[in-house]
Amino acid sequence: MKTSQLSLVLIFLVGLDQVSKMLISSQLNVGESLNLLPFLSFTLVHNTGIAFSIFNDGGAIARWVLVFIISSLLVYLFFLLVKKTSKHKLELSSLVLIVSGGLGNLMDRVFLGYVVDFIHLFYKDYSFYVFNLADSYITVGIMIYLTYFFFIERTNDA
Repeated sequence: MKTSQLSLVLIFLVGLDQVSKMLISSQLNVGESLNLLPFLSFTLVHNTGIAFSIFNDGGAIARWVLVFIISSLLVYLFFLLVKKTSKHKLELSSLVLIVSGGLGNLMDRVFLGYVVDFIHLFYKDYSFYVFNLADSYITVGIMIYLTYFFFIERTNDA
C-alpha cells in the first residue's frame, strides 16, 4: 500500500475517533449516560490514566511522561509502517489500526489533558471498562498482529 493511501486511512480513522469524542462531549456531561441497548450505553468519562485508568492519579508529570512514551512508541510504529519492505496485509492493517488509535488518544492527552472515553459495555451486574474508538483500534490491531505473528510469520520462518 502506498504511503498516500496509508495516510488517508490514518486520517480517516483518527478523524472518526475525534469526531465521535466531540459529538459525545457536546451531548453528555462527565458521568452522564445515554442507554442505547440492554448491554450498551454511552457514558462520558475523562480518563487521565492509560488503559483501564491505570496511572489515573499521576498528575501533570505523569501526563507528560505518558505523552513522551506514547509519542516515542508511535514514531517507532510509524517507521515500521512506512518502511520500504513488503508487508503482509495483516501486518499492515494491524499497524495502521494501532497507530491510528495511539494518535487519537495522544491528541486528547496533549490538547485536553485526558482521554475522552464513552463506550460502555455491560451485562446485568457486570460492567466492562468505558473506552473509545481509538482504544478499539488498538485492541483489534494488536489481535490482528498477534494472529499474523503466531500463525503466518512464525510458520513462514519455520
